[in-house]
Amino acid sequence: MTPHLLRVCIENTLALIAERDAQLHYQAQSPGLDVSTELFLQWEDWYRPRSPEFLDAFDASEASTLRAFHAIFTDVRNDVFETVPSIAQFVETAAWRRISDAARATQALLRSALKAA
Repeated sequence: MTPHLLRVCIENTLALIAERDAQLHYQAQSPGLDVSTELFLQWEDWYRPRSPEFLDAFDASEASTLRAFHAIFTDVRNDVFETVPSIAQFVETAAWRRISDAARATQALLRSALKAA
């Protein structure tokens, strides 16, 4: 995978984690998929902070921003992953709000870092 493609995958995953409507739409389009679990699995698939592609895709400031999101992600995952509810239920929880808010904040910080570059 190229650094550019990895960046796109991480940005797309953050966007999905951030947006309730996108998650509910994804579930409606993929009824056999557990979107709640998919949110966690996608992030874990792409977030590889020591990989050469990651190091090429994100500068130190962006990597720090992603690391901060990952810390919140890990807390939420550890709290809910064994019994994560359906996406329709998950989006109504404090855990979902925490991870969604963190994803939106991370997106904003990445956008501002790009504008500053």
